[in-house]
Amino acid sequence: MHPWLKQALCRVPVAFGVDSAFRYLNRNRLLVVMYHGVTERLFDPPVWTQLPVDSFRRQILFLRDHYRLVSLAEVVAALTSGTPLPERAALITFDDGLKNNFSVAFPIMQDLQVPAGIFLTVDLIGTNEILWFDELYLLITTGWQRGIQLPLPGAEAQRYYRAGKLWEAYVSCAEEYKRAGVKVREMLMTGLRQSVPLDYSEYLADLGLLDWDEVRYMQRSGLVEFGMHTATHRILAEMDDDELHGEIVAPRKRFRETLGHEAEAFCFPNGKPGLDFQERHQEFLPRAGYLCAFTTDSTLYDLSGGNRFGIGRVPAGNDGTSSPDIFRLSTCGAFSLLRSIGRGRLSCSNPGAVGRKAGTPRVEGA
Repeated sequence: MHPWLKQALCRVPVAFGVDSAFRYLNRNRLLVVMYHGVTERLFDPPVWTQLPVDSFRRQILFLRDHYRLVSLAEVVAALTSGTPLPERAALITFDDGLKNNFSVAFPIMQDLQVPAGIFLTVDLIGTNEILWFDELYLLITTGWQRGIQLPLPGAEAQRYYRAGKLWEAYVSCAEEYKRAGVKVREMLMTGLRQSVPLDYSEYLADLGLLDWDEVRYMQRSGLVEFGMHTATHRILAEMDDDELHGEIVAPRKRFRETLGHEAEAFCFPNGKPGLDFQERHQEFLPRAGYLCAFTTDSTLYDLSGGNRFGIGRVPAGNDGTSSPDIFRLSTCGAFSLLRSIGRGRLSCSNPGAVGRKAGTPRVEGA
């Protein structure tokens, strides 16, 4: 469905108060909203993970007015010791630990006095690294602007690139690279780097990672708490069991030594259940000391009996997901219900269809 058509269709149920009704019906479920970056910069084409600052402020005001915003620590306490959360509880989260979480999003959170949790890619904090999928976007867009023929994988990506459909070319490449494994992915990225001269320093303010001083400053504010997003953002499903220690256990020790407390909450990179992580990873996390884990499955969390190592989150990015009416309907749980009904129908008519649908890659889980 075209984004403008979806937005138009969503105006009708919102006008009739459907979102208000769902907020009441789901008042005892936890809403977790998933952000990445918040930017004052205009990216062309728009980067899904970089939400314009005006949209972010508007969404935070909406959440503050319609939900009871809670901290990451309050959520962990509710999950582990049964400490009750208020009705219509909502948690704001950020993945990766991007630089503009501090420079752009944090001042808004201070101004509005709202709490949030940030999941850190621990080994990259304090470096000048850019996560590979953000670097891929820069290489593709810069290459096209300079008329460079890039060695993109697959006929689809090449067709999009030649037509100037850069976001489509990026998505096609990103999904290919995510499933290629770390060695092949690095080889492919090296080929692109050799083709496109790029001044990375120009983009660090948005796509670079926080440093530890910024992390500690936000922690001292009492508004922002931190969790773990692995050491280097590797998708768990691509790793052997003996590699999990380096991405899950070792960075937790560094987190503790740097910030003076344990990382209790974990966030799965990319985060699609069954595709990016399996049940064995969920079973590994409590043995490594984690108390809960967040996914990118766009659902509300059942506080009365959900799996605390599979907490869903509603995405909010620089696309239709942040259209005001779509945001209202996604955060209240209306879309989750429609997806559940759809999966149920598929399950009745074709038992094999659900697994294939659930396994469809989506770039917004970066």
